[in-house]
Amino acid sequence: MGVVVGEEWTRRCLTRADRRAVGFVALSLLSFLALWLVSVWIGSRWVLVLIPLCVEFAVPGLRHFFSRRVMRRLVDAFPWHQQAVSFVPGRARVGRQAYLETAGSDRTFLRLPEMPERVREQVRRTGRLWIAGPDERGRTAVLTRGTPFVTLGRVVIR
Repeated sequence: MGVVVGEEWTRRCLTRADRRAVGFVALSLLSFLALWLVSVWIGSRWVLVLIPLCVEFAVPGLRHFFSRRVMRRLVDAFPWHQQAVSFVPGRARVGRQAYLETAGSDRTFLRLPEMPERVREQVRRTGRLWIAGPDERGRTAVLTRGTPFVTLGRVVIR
């Protein structure tokens, strides 16, 4: 079955996710500051219509911080187990989301809100993820082995 994912790897992945989330929020704040300075410099507030772009930069980081407690609860309540997965044809990339089909499932997908390209490549290459859960609401902690990445996914019915 392979090497078991331990607490040390989970902690490393969560630390990396925390840093990435702080980076997204910092990028958002810096973008907002730059837009504000440009609007003051040119004397026009029309530049501020780009503020939704700043919010878009912050979304991945905020999503992580709001879901981190749920993810920790899942990791504490369920053991990590390795799962064979494949991208769903035609739905492999819907925006930043990824839809994965688990081996042996008949009518369910695993929806991940964020999945960087480096992680997508590793999943394509290995065909495996580590999963803790799902809970009664279908939430699942998802982790990769080899590339530090952890996120909160959801099991959805087709």
